[in-house]
Amino acid sequence: MTPKSWPDAQNYCRMMYNDLATVISDADWLRLNKEAASKSLATPAWVGLYDDYTSWRWALNELPLKNVPYTNWYSGQPNNAVPVETCVLLSGSAKWFDLLCTYLRAFICYNASFSGPDKFIGIKSLVTWHEARAYCQTYHTDLASSLNSSDQNILGQIKAAQGDSWIGLYRDAWKWSDGTVLSNIPWATGQPDNSERIMGSCGSVNNGLFSDERCTNLHYFFCHTTARVRSQIVKLQVKSDGSVFDPAVQSSILELIKQTLEQKGLLETTTVTWRVQPDGSIYYKKKKEEALIPDADCLNA
Repeated sequence: MTPKSWPDAQNYCRMMYNDLATVISDADWLRLNKEAASKSLATPAWVGLYDDYTSWRWALNELPLKNVPYTNWYSGQPNNAVPVETCVLLSGSAKWFDLLCTYLRAFICYNASFSGPDKFIGIKSLVTWHEARAYCQTYHTDLASSLNSSDQNILGQIKAAQGDSWIGLYRDAWKWSDGTVLSNIPWATGQPDNSERIMGSCGSVNNGLFSDERCTNLHYFFCHTTARVRSQIVKLQVKSDGSVFDPAVQSSILELIKQTLEQKGLLETTTVTWRVQPDGSIYYKKKKEEALIPDADCLNA
């Protein structure tokens, strides 16, 4: 396999498999480490983690910025100067600046019950962007949107009176390529740091930890695929005095089956459950014999 940039790796994985790898569960890590060991891979490799710098949208109605013809960014903005700047502030001459959402600033709300200049309400309290939005949604409608030059002029007047102010423009940060919800990312120490001060970093993995990098860097990469699930019914015949109707005994038998599969190296890709009969029973008596026969469902991934 030839090392590729993150976008090229994503295209390859989507064409040949499902997508770049999503690594969130213990099973995911087990498979990734096993694959890395089989390829003797000891360098960083791409996975499906990326910083979504194209997702700018207005908080009100989640309106994508790309669908609005008006913008008012300051020259060179947005620049993601520190990781990760995902909220927007009116600063300078009321231009838009991307900023860390945790900074404390005044803010401007929008109230749909009013019209004209009165629809925008300046709040001088210094809060984070998310605290500002929660306040606006509680007492008004949402944080302010600047959809045209008229809106921008009003917001600029409020900003001049109360200082730098949050508005409703924001974006997503780190995501998985396949859309899996992000959670509990084990970043390497000091990561992500956006050390190259770029818009749009991508995630590599090395020794079980993630780092952010320029997406044009060349790395080997991990893809994932959704395996087809095959169901197989296995009939089990036992001789019993009737104790197999005890749920505890049924659980013990199922556990023995799982242990046997694990010894054979099959449990990782197989799920075993009892098939419940229409009458709610697992076992039933075989005619003319005292044998009790259950069905076990084996799902192979």
